[in-house]
Amino acid sequence: MDGENTSRNEVKKQRVEQAIQRNKTKKVLWVVFTLVILAGAAGGAVWYNQRNIAEGPGVFYPEVGKEHIPLGSPPSVSYNSNPPSSGAHFNSPANWGVYDYEVRDQIFIHNLEHGGVWIAYRPTISQEAVGALQSIVDEVGGARGAKIVMAPRPLNDADIAVVAWSRVLKFDLADSVFTEQQKEDVREFYLQFRNSGPEGFVPSTIPGIDPKSVQ
Repeated sequence: MDGENTSRNEVKKQRVEQAIQRNKTKKVLWVVFTLVILAGAAGGAVWYNQRNIAEGPGVFYPEVGKEHIPLGSPPSVSYNSNPPSSGAHFNSPANWGVYDYEVRDQIFIHNLEHGGVWIAYRPTISQEAVGALQSIVDEVGGARGAKIVMAPRPLNDADIAVVAWSRVLKFDLADSVFTEQQKEDVREFYLQFRNSGPEGFVPSTIPGIDPKSVQ
């Protein structure tokens, strides 16, 4: 009798151990499956993001890095576009919105990394053109300039440059006239390339810094 009880207990013990092992195997397979799905999604997102950047209005510039450097320090790499569309930048972005003074490139590059669009204009363009740009910012980005920044930039080699990560659209104003087609091009650029930076998932509600603190 004791032998039968012992045998039954052994069988029960084996069944419990087998059930535990099956559960462990299922958990491992589920984790592996989840990781594969996530990796595929991430890879697809990167592929789509790069494809999205490489097509559309403006000129595509291959990424030259995204190193974070301390505020106020010189960049460790050269840039391949004017204004810069990728590369070394300060470790804090600016608050989204419009500035009436020059802002360091390395601040706004961080905004690009967060999926922002940067409008840079020569200080010599007409106030009417500046006002039209301001109206576009208010229209597409809202009063707080969601995912968009704008500021004068003396180093521009064109009257107006609209920049996203690895993408730049530039044009000059003939007779200081900012045409309706050019305005539409700015809107289209923003709508297509907003959130296209490597960290485009960062919400626009995350605060940045006051650029004047790094002048």
